[in-house]
Amino acid sequence: MESFNILLLTVAVTVQVTSHDSTGEPPVQISKPKVTLNPSHAVLYSTETVTLHCEVPEALSGLQYDWYKNSADLSEHQPSITARGSGKYECKAKKGTSESEISASYTLTLQDPPKAKLTVDPKWTEFFPSENIELKCEIEGGSSGWTFEWIKDTWTSEGDSVRAITVKHPDSGKYSCRGKLKNRQVTTQQSNAFQLNVKDLPEPKIQSDWTEAFPGEKVYLECVIQGVSENWNYMWFKDSRRIVSSDETNINTLTLSVKSSHHGAYECQGELQGRKVSTARSTQHLLTVHELPQLKLSIESQWNMFYPTEKVTLKCSIDEESNKWGYEWFKNGGLLKKDKDISFSGNTLSISSAKAGHSGQYTCRGKHLTRTLVTTRETEAVQLRIQDIKPKPTITKHKWFELFYTEERVQLHCNMPGVGWEYHWYKGSTLRITHPELTIDAVSLSDSGNYHCKAQRGDFSVDSETLQVRVQKPPQPHIQSDWTEAFPGEKVSLQCVIRDVSENWNYTWFKDSSKIDSRAETNIQGNNLTLSVKSSHHGAYECQAESQERNVSTVRSKQHFLTVHGSQPTILLQQDPSHAEIYTGEQVKLTCSIQEKTSKWQYFWQIDSQQVSTVNNPIYTIQNATLSQKGNYTCQVRRGEMTYAKSTILTIREPPKANMSIESQWNMFYPTEKVTLKCSVDEESNKWGYEWFKNGGSLKDDKDISVSRNTLSISSAKVGHSGQYTCRGKHLARTLVTTTRETEAVQLRIQDIKPKPNITKHVWFELFYAEEKVQLKCNMTGVGWEYHWYKGSTLRITHPELTIDAVSLSDRGNYHCKAKRGDFSVDSETLQVRVQKPPQPHIQSDWTEAFPGEKVSLQCVIRDVSENWNYTWFKDSSKIDSRAETNIQGNNLTLSVKSSHHGAYECQAELQERNVSTVRSKQHFLTVHGSQPTILLQQDPSHPEMYNGEQVNLTCSIQEKTSKWQYFWQRDSQQVNTVNNPIYTIQNATFSQKGNYTCQVRRGEMTYAKSTILTIREPPQPHIQSDWTEAFPGEKVSLQCVIRDVSENWNYTWFKDSSKIDSRAETNIQGNNLTLSVKSSHHGAYECQAELQERNVSTVRSKQHFLTVHGSQPTILLQQDPSHPEIYTGEQVKLTCSIQEKTSKWQYFWQIDSQQVSTVNNTTIYTIQNATLSQKGNYTCQVRRGEMTYANSTILTIREPPKANMSIESQWNMFYPTEKVTLKCSVDEESNKWGYEWFKNGGSLKDDKGISVSRNTLSISSAKVGHSGQYTCRGKHLTRTLVTTRETEAVQLRIQDIKPKPNITKHVWFELFYTEERVQLKCNMTGVGWEYHWYKGSTLRITHPKLTIDAVSLSDSGNYHCKAKRGDFSVDSETLQVRVQKPPQPHIQSDWTEAFHGEKVSLQCVIQDVSENWNYTWFKDSSKIISRAETNIKGNNLTLSVKSSHHGAYECQAELQERNVSTVRSTQHLLTVHEPPKPNLSIESQWNMFYPTEKVTLKCSVDEESNKWGYEWFKNGGSLKKVEDISFSGNTLSISSAKAGHSGQYTCRGKHLTRTLVTTRETEAVQLRIKDITPKPIIKKHEWFELFYTEERVKFDCNMSGVGWEYHWHKAAKPLIKNSEFTIDAVSLTDTGDYHCKAQRGDFSVDSETLQVRVQARPPAFLSLKTELIDIMTGDVTLRCNISDGRQWNYTWFMNGQQLNGSSDVLKVTGNEETIKSEFKCKGINTERPLYSALSDGFVANNIIFKRKILLAISGCLVCCIFILIIGCIILKITHKPEVKETPEDLFFSMTDSKNQIISPMKEYMDNRQTELEESQGKAELISDCASAVHEDSVIKESQEKAELISDCASAVHEDSVIKESQEKAELISDCASAVHEDSVIKEEDTSATVANGLTSFKGL
Repeated sequence: MESFNILLLTVAVTVQVTSHDSTGEPPVQISKPKVTLNPSHAVLYSTETVTLHCEVPEALSGLQYDWYKNSADLSEHQPSITARGSGKYECKAKKGTSESEISASYTLTLQDPPKAKLTVDPKWTEFFPSENIELKCEIEGGSSGWTFEWIKDTWTSEGDSVRAITVKHPDSGKYSCRGKLKNRQVTTQQSNAFQLNVKDLPEPKIQSDWTEAFPGEKVYLECVIQGVSENWNYMWFKDSRRIVSSDETNINTLTLSVKSSHHGAYECQGELQGRKVSTARSTQHLLTVHELPQLKLSIESQWNMFYPTEKVTLKCSIDEESNKWGYEWFKNGGLLKKDKDISFSGNTLSISSAKAGHSGQYTCRGKHLTRTLVTTRETEAVQLRIQDIKPKPTITKHKWFELFYTEERVQLHCNMPGVGWEYHWYKGSTLRITHPELTIDAVSLSDSGNYHCKAQRGDFSVDSETLQVRVQKPPQPHIQSDWTEAFPGEKVSLQCVIRDVSENWNYTWFKDSSKIDSRAETNIQGNNLTLSVKSSHHGAYECQAESQERNVSTVRSKQHFLTVHGSQPTILLQQDPSHAEIYTGEQVKLTCSIQEKTSKWQYFWQIDSQQVSTVNNPIYTIQNATLSQKGNYTCQVRRGEMTYAKSTILTIREPPKANMSIESQWNMFYPTEKVTLKCSVDEESNKWGYEWFKNGGSLKDDKDISVSRNTLSISSAKVGHSGQYTCRGKHLARTLVTTTRETEAVQLRIQDIKPKPNITKHVWFELFYAEEKVQLKCNMTGVGWEYHWYKGSTLRITHPELTIDAVSLSDRGNYHCKAKRGDFSVDSETLQVRVQKPPQPHIQSDWTEAFPGEKVSLQCVIRDVSENWNYTWFKDSSKIDSRAETNIQGNNLTLSVKSSHHGAYECQAELQERNVSTVRSKQHFLTVHGSQPTILLQQDPSHPEMYNGEQVNLTCSIQEKTSKWQYFWQRDSQQVNTVNNPIYTIQNATFSQKGNYTCQVRRGEMTYAKSTILTIREPPQPHIQSDWTEAFPGEKVSLQCVIRDVSENWNYTWFKDSSKIDSRAETNIQGNNLTLSVKSSHHGAYECQAELQERNVSTVRSKQHFLTVHGSQPTILLQQDPSHPEIYTGEQVKLTCSIQEKTSKWQYFWQIDSQQVSTVNNTTIYTIQNATLSQKGNYTCQVRRGEMTYANSTILTIREPPKANMSIESQWNMFYPTEKVTLKCSVDEESNKWGYEWFKNGGSLKDDKGISVSRNTLSISSAKVGHSGQYTCRGKHLTRTLVTTRETEAVQLRIQDIKPKPNITKHVWFELFYTEERVQLKCNMTGVGWEYHWYKGSTLRITHPKLTIDAVSLSDSGNYHCKAKRGDFSVDSETLQVRVQKPPQPHIQSDWTEAFHGEKVSLQCVIQDVSENWNYTWFKDSSKIISRAETNIKGNNLTLSVKSSHHGAYECQAELQERNVSTVRSTQHLLTVHEPPKPNLSIESQWNMFYPTEKVTLKCSVDEESNKWGYEWFKNGGSLKKVEDISFSGNTLSISSAKAGHSGQYTCRGKHLTRTLVTTRETEAVQLRIKDITPKPIIKKHEWFELFYTEERVKFDCNMSGVGWEYHWHKAAKPLIKNSEFTIDAVSLTDTGDYHCKAQRGDFSVDSETLQVRVQARPPAFLSLKTELIDIMTGDVTLRCNISDGRQWNYTWFMNGQQLNGSSDVLKVTGNEETIKSEFKCKGINTERPLYSALSDGFVANNIIFKRKILLAISGCLVCCIFILIIGCIILKITHKPEVKETPEDLFFSMTDSKNQIISPMKEYMDNRQTELEESQGKAELISDCASAVHEDSVIKESQEKAELISDCASAVHEDSVIKESQEKAELISDCASAVHEDSVIKEEDTSATVANGLTSFKGL
């Protein structure tokens, strides 16, 4: 069949050619062809396939074509060819002998694909893990329409233009990118590569020699990061906690001024500057801080207070290693210097002679002898006190009483400051005891006196003050109570009072002499007995006191009677005045009274159940009513605990508020203006008048000022009317009522000159452009002005500001403002405003439309304007930025035309430095067509394939609206028609007319074309397309039946081995596709056939397609090249995947660690161009065909090349000319296998004679500026030549070309600093390694980058500069002046130094000559004042609404705003707030109970400024008026003659004489009592007897009711004593008489009744010697005591004053050495008065026993002599009897004479003394001896005989008269005595006197 078709076609062609030849076809005219292009993109790239079409306008068949490029024949003859690069293409068409003209040249420009550019941010060469990096891929000319591929080493992926990476080690590698044009096979060149190097963070290390230190030393720790050149910030840690330092963070040195808290482990950490990268912390560096040893300072004396000239020794001791320490001494904080009195020796300070100037606080400190900066702390201060005055001991009284009671203990303690004292106690001048304490255990009246103590230390002593000890007997209590009657249920209180005694007593109570126990109804508390009254309580009460803590008890008091009765009182409560409402400030009285006649009630007042007054006053007076005092007032009447009450409502309200206003709107006026002030009260205004004040005082009369009720008018204002005006309302009826307070002051100001408004211009120009803002402000001093703006004479606006937001031409003109207030107005100066419109620019250009690639120039022109303008261009209203394709220069815009330049262009100008813009220019439209016109080429009919004989029309048109195009047609690049015809018609299609038809459109030199394929053919033969020729079972095999170059719709049929195939699961037919799910049965030959839908055309069958089906799976081979076990990053490695079997069509996929790494199919070789660590892993090759996949794996090991490190051997990287620089490059491992490459600024290092390289070292012998740059190096493997390390981190080497200068940075700087502020300066020098020195003037202050003066002082003023030094190089900064002064001291300005409560006081805090803004703080008594209503602080003013709490010292302090500067406080301003002073009311007498006719004086006194106060008097709550007996004088109330009616409670109060509303409170009430009868003093007798015996005690008490009495005792009319008590401790006979007392008070006195005292002597006791023979023989003595008053007595004997046992009248005394020398006495004891007798005279035995024995021995010898003597006596008696009777008085001695006798004659005789006797003396002694002899004989019966015998004996002695020898006298007396003894018996008992005389005569024996 196919052969037959070929045969027919050959015949047809032969016939046609034969016919042409035979007929001689004439030549045809062929139009000039046109070269067109496909595709028609605006920009074509050299990598694309570009087809050129040669189109002839006519539809001629059989044309041939010739193609030329740059006039050279291309030997191409098809209508369409593939372009061969850029150039000018031409074509021509020919047919037979005819041929067309050569087409116009078509210039084909094929651009190289644009370059991709890779940018990196940040631009570092090395990164650390976790840092972020951003890679950005940019396409030249813009990225629109491009997609991006990213290449990392050999790995490729698609992505966005920006790639963000958080760096990890596997991310190291070489990155690049490229762009790929969407839907076109165009890719850019690969971008520049970026090598991403990831390196480990370095580890810091602390370097320091300091491992231990003392507090105060400077320790330096340096944090070193070795081998790293980056700039680091350093962080320091102590014990794992961050150290916050004021130093710069980029300083790697930590400087410690060592403290104890610095002990610990230190670490440092580096943080890369400008990068969020931190190293790990360094290893710990331990610093041990030794606590400084503890010093102790002591005074070697026992005391630390000395007196002048004493020696003082101080010792400073240290506990440890004392030999390493020296000592420094300080006194009062200053270093102590050696002087003549002070010396130092080792650790000892000695003061040889103390003076007062040596006093002070002494300290010492240790100073290390080798580490000179180490000193200990100063010791605790030892206070050394050297007194300059003589001290006095202090007496401490233990349980001291001003008055001691007898038997109490007195204990005194003497103390003297300091130690070492000895104490001596004296009473008067008598030493009592040496001891610090003086104790008298039981004081007596005799202990009264003055005591003092003497303190002594060494030779120094001093006496204390004298202390008086007063002793008296315990007092007697009395009962005080106003209660003499009570009601049942009342509480009655009785008080047991001990007058004039302050001790605390325990009290016992008695009723009707029975003790009262404390219980509910009889409660005893202290000295009070409280009765809950019952009827049973009626009776007489007594009390007794026992001193608490003192063992003292009184006697009982006098009785107090209490009457109990019943019922309760009726209470009356009245208000005065009785207004329903009381205004605040008014006085109101509430009077409470009891209707019944009773007394002793207490009155208490409550408001709303709260007690408001505790004064017992029935009248409650509110002097100045306040709102807080309104409420329910209750009067409670109370007596004891019984309370009765009555209430009333008191309404108090504020007086209505007065308001003051200026009727004008302003308070500053000009001369002659009228001013009206108005004062108003809101309510009942008709009841109020008004008071006016100016400047705090009442308004003075002024002819220009008139007041009409509530209005004050100033008819013509003057400057003098300026001031502060206030007013207040005053009630017309209630004259004391004013409005609450004066109104707020209104400040009235009157100017004295005419003002002129001032115009302020805001941003002014001589010429404004329309739409600019004109802003003028009119200002006039004062307020209330209305401002009118005029343009010319036309009012524009009434406002202070004239603002024309958008000025227009109509706004041009002259402007002025008028300030107006009331009728007053004034014009400002005139100001001219000039305005014109901004000029309009226009665009000049011939360009209205263009194509991409052309240069178009537009110019923005502003005519006739000279200003400088900035030009802005807009396209389609969007602003155009100047760049390569839109270049703006001045007013020109030059476009390198792109399609995006199509649009409307405008320009606009903006005036430089003014917000003036022109309107935009008119639009200039530029049409930018696409890369070529949009050519529409249509076929009619539109079948994709035409068959022979059919007519076809090809129509060419341009879609855009454009013109002047020429049309040319080509077929297969041959011109077919030169006529400018857009339609090409083929009448009868032949096979030869098929081809590529091109329509060319041309305008000027630009030619564009569009082609279409016209297919004319025989029905086609299908063929099977498939890559599948063999398959494995299970694979999906697809066969496609294709009819080439035909677009019609066909139906397809499939055959296998000539058998039709049905569509089912394993043989699925879809359209022209047959899909096999392969089985072994599918092996065979396949064919297909097509039938044209709706055209009844069928093709022949296709050629057979054979499919081989075999089994098993492919054998996969996976190989690595090169085969190194480890691949270095950066090396290339290939993995080759192949299938052993002969098969094809496999797709290859690569995975690493199960992750797909390549999306490119069918790549058998996986190439890693630059291996990275992230690419190591398990690589898997998957082979896939259809849905079947097979795989094989291998392990790829990749490691980093060793790391290269580069460092500058210097510490800094910025150098100055001629310095030597050394760079070192090193590789950490196998360094012998590596060489090194050096780079500068990213390029290889060029040769330089100043630079030498020696293996890993680069040296610059002499640095120059040209050597600056970024240096890197890398290692290069010596054997694996492609392997290099990464380049090191760049080291920036900077070589400066000029001498630098340090820069001083000022932190918070002021032109003037105040003391205590912080000055902080920082010196900085470009580069590192600098050492900074700060100088004040030429003096070095500190070596540190910072100079910080934490608290600047005046001495810190001066010029400062810093010097930066590195090595030998140094440079000074500019000089900076620091000016310092003290903060100013404010002072308080105020005329107020005193005020009363409620006044307004203003204080102003003023700082003179200072302009800064200050905040003010106020203090009162050093406490801060908070601004509130009563203490209002505004600015520098403090306004006080005065209260009593405002009294005190005020200070102010200012704090500078925004600066931490505070002034010192001002000097104190004392404000005295006078509480209205408290008055005191007193009775000028000492008593308050008076008797009729007495004069009474009450005195009301105010303690301060009494001359400024008057007084008001009240009695029983009511005002006291002047009456007949009562007068007032100043502060005195006098009652000239007291009456009972004057009794009552009196009070008074002060009233200020000038501040009339100021009154004091009423005083406490004084109870005045006037008795109605005159009393008489009462005498109380203690142990009274009608008859007193001598030595008994007589005691009287005189008492008078009331106080103030003076008592005078009289015996008869003789005054005795002035005291209430009269005591005769031992009464005598002379005390007998009549006694009375007189009570006197003032001029008033009264006598008591008369009391008689009778005294009698006590009976005498007589002691006699009873001599018996047995006593003479034994030597004993018998004594007898006798009282002869007829009563029975017991006797008490005394020996030497000591009482002896026994009560007999006889005492037997044994003779011994003790008794014979003792004195014996006796007295009688009785049970009835007198209880004892008088004491007898004393008896002393002496040698009477020895004498008796001598007498006994010689008595026998003398018996005869005695007998003769007696006879002689008898004779003498008889002879001289009359003579004796004449002188009986001479016979006996009196008792007195006997006592006065020094020695007895008998004793004289016994002692054998020779005595010369006078005559009279011898006579008396002889008589006495004679009487004694009679007594010893003891039995005398007749007194007459005794008398005679004694008389005779005395006469004999008398007659003998002169006895010369004592022996003779003794013999005579002895004979006389014997005679008497033998002869005499006396029976009567009336001879006691004689016996007594006889006993006395023996007293001397």
